Amino acid sequence: MPGKVTHLSEAQAARLIRFYEQAEREILDRLNRALLKANKTEYLAAMKKNVGLILQQLRSGSRTWCTEAIPRVYVQGATMADRMITEAGFEVKAGAGFGAIHQQAAQVLAENAFESLDNVSQAIGRQTEDIYRELALENVRGTVVGYDTWKQTARNFREQLAERGVTGFKDKTGRKWNMRSYAEMVARTTTMEAHNQGTVNRLAENDLDLVVVSQHAGACDLCVPWEGKVLSITGKTPGYPTLAEAKAAGLFHPNCAHAMSLYVDLDEEIRKLEEG
Repeated sequence: MPGKVTHLSEAQAARLIRFYEQAEREILDRLNRALLKANKTEYLAAMKKNVGLILQQLRSGSRTWCTEAIPRVYVQGATMADRMITEAGFEVKAGAGFGAIHQQAAQVLAENAFESLDNVSQAIGRQTEDIYRELALENVRGTVVGYDTWKQTARNFREQLAERGVTGFKDKTGRKWNMRSYAEMVARTTTMEAHNQGTVNRLAENDLDLVVVSQHAGACDLCVPWEGKVLSITGKTPGYPTLAEAKAAGLFHPNCAHAMSLYVDLDEEIRKLEEG
């Protein structure tokens, strides 16, 4: 029975997480520098510009990661399927490589991953703009009410930013994230999705329709009912729930670590041999 998929998936996810952690630290540094310079407007302008450059690099790095990591993990999943097929006593179809269908599937997954990650850059960009405007307004007020009031305002901002992790934001569902936690979720979810998709696409390409869901300790309530269950990839095999049904019920949710492996219905194979 397969367990968690590690190796390449984990390594690729860790690479992206480190990238976002570094960007988050740099953004914090730029904001703190601006706040420590009190009411000097030029430092606010520099902060806004520097954070903008960091977000540009983040966007570029995210694009590179998606176009490199997702196809690699997809191929890993397909290669694992080849091994499953061989170990089960079947032959991988002649000429089964990584042609247009697989390339297109990997590209779609990469684009979806980038769209999710780009939400971070957009959210942090908007928040930086809001912070800049609010601090600039406080700067104007400070010239009227005094420098001590501005220092207190700056101190309050630093405390707020530290409390919410500098880069806290909400997604469309209202769930709260910071840059690291969101990047980790996207990285782990998309690499597992790519691995699983590579596996099932290769199995289906070889006319093999049944997979069994892995098991691991600490599985959530959504996944536990599906652990060890046999699923039909296409829905063409009667008597089994479909992969689509399992997903609709919550299996393979964000951060899910479950994988799939080939399941051989021995009774069905015997029947085929008898008919043949």
